[in-house]
Amino acid sequence: MKNSIIFLLLLIPIIGKSQDGIKPIIDVHLHGYTEQSYFVAPSGDGTLSPPSFDEFKSQIESMMKKYNIVKAVNSGGVYDASMNDKIIPGIEVYGKPSVDTVQFEKLVQEGKIKVFGEVGAQYVGLTLSDPIYEPYLRICEQYQIPVALHTGGGPPGVAYREAPKFRLSLGDPLLIEDVIIKYPKLKIYIMHAGGNYYENTLTLMHNYEHVYSDLGILLWEEGMVSVWTEDFLRKAKKANLLDRIMYGSDPMVWPHAIEKSIQQLDSYEFLTEEDKRNIFYYNAVEFLNLKE
Repeated sequence: MKNSIIFLLLLIPIIGKSQDGIKPIIDVHLHGYTEQSYFVAPSGDGTLSPPSFDEFKSQIESMMKKYNIVKAVNSGGVYDASMNDKIIPGIEVYGKPSVDTVQFEKLVQEGKIKVFGEVGAQYVGLTLSDPIYEPYLRICEQYQIPVALHTGGGPPGVAYREAPKFRLSLGDPLLIEDVIIKYPKLKIYIMHAGGNYYENTLTLMHNYEHVYSDLGILLWEEGMVSVWTEDFLRKAKKANLLDRIMYGSDPMVWPHAIEKSIQQLDSYEFLTEEDKRNIFYYNAVEFLNLKE
């Protein structure tokens, strides 16, 4: 990894130039919406989302400019054309994918899908090991398309509302070990670092070197989640696994979460500047094959 970092330092002018002295960031966990799917609601910290879809897009773009986010993996919805050069297109998946395998492979070949996910199988009572995902995973392995998997928890009480089949137990990353073994060249990143199962995430990363994770909502949600985040990062550092952890904001409809998550990661004094640079940028460059 050290040799890769030295090599990549030479490529900053190609991948993303420093903006007003702010070093580039790659966000591997962004969500887009449409006029129909966008909603206004308070976040966990009480901040209300922007009053309109257009204002939401504007605020997201402003945050990305402010913090020099040069690339972002986006699943679902759309952003304005001004964001095209920054967006790495994913496909939001809950249950069976919205396109069949023929369409999926065509979209992959055309570069319109570069990440399979976010896969929120947990919300419909499934895991990535369910047979409905097998043909898609084969295509992903063949074309080196990363899989972004939701893990951990969800909004409190979500099983009583829009996701009656949601279960916390389905968010355990160990449940996808069969997938990891069956597709040894498949690139997977565990979103939210496994949440409450973060130690299982570390176990998977220790045993399978092609498994990465992102931090997602762990960086800006409050309460117990913040305890998991610091412990996860401390243990990852001790286990020499920080080189496979990536920054992801997962702001959903709350653009302020981007700023909050960046500031939170930057506040951990036990992480060196090199540690933070790797998480904010270089680990994602390596994982997403952005070297060229």
